[in-house]
Amino acid sequence: MGSRPDMQLALFDVPELSRPPRDARVLPTRAESLPQAARLARQLSERLGVPVHLTLTDNRATLVSFRRQGTGLRVRAHHLFLDAPEPVVQAIANFVGHADADARSLLEAHARERRERVRRTRQPGAPLKTRGRCFDLRAIYQRLNTTYFDGRLQADIGWARRPGQKRRKTILLAGYDSRLGEIRVHPALDQPHVPAFVVEAVVFHAMLHQLFPGEDGSRHPSHPPEFLERERAFPLRDAAQRWQHEHLRSLLRS
Repeated sequence: MGSRPDMQLALFDVPELSRPPRDARVLPTRAESLPQAARLARQLSERLGVPVHLTLTDNRATLVSFRRQGTGLRVRAHHLFLDAPEPVVQAIANFVGHADADARSLLEAHARERRERVRRTRQPGAPLKTRGRCFDLRAIYQRLNTTYFDGRLQADIGWARRPGQKRRKTILLAGYDSRLGEIRVHPALDQPHVPAFVVEAVVFHAMLHQLFPGEDGSRHPSHPPEFLERERAFPLRDAAQRWQHEHLRSLLRS
């Protein structure tokens, strides 16, 4: 297996199909998932000739992604591959090992046939609020997605609920939750004195977390070198970071 950059196969590279009924989703239980995941990891390891650590996902962002770790691989795969037949397992190995175009097509076809297993809605809770007093987060997301990601990302986005009045020393302006496939932005940014480029930079940062998901699916993944390289592509990144630093006190009071 030659050396090449980490890659991912986006779930929404697969052409959009009609949404299945909500009760059509068939998700595996934890008891069912563990032995199936162990078997899939073993099958991939045998085909790739290296140790494979497999993490299952259930989000709208990615079908398969991987990164090298020492002599092995950490592979993230959507749960719809748990019961994959041998040709599909081989296609995963070919995609991870060689970026094989035929393998990519087979994986996309497999996903289309099992579209009903892809979570399409947030549960539980009300829909995210995208329009604030000053900024429309959905419009910002779509504009950034088109400009910087070729429109390939897919996530829900909305304003987070306002936190309590407890005194804080830090503030998380936005976060991406891969388990829910959603970005939440702190409502302190929805104010007239906040420049639009600051909100855009914060959303762009969260979108990069979507593109480079953390290994454990947490809300606070790390910033690998490829993440930082992509972030530098945002023209007003430095100005946005300076503004955040200079106005931290007012944001904490919001």
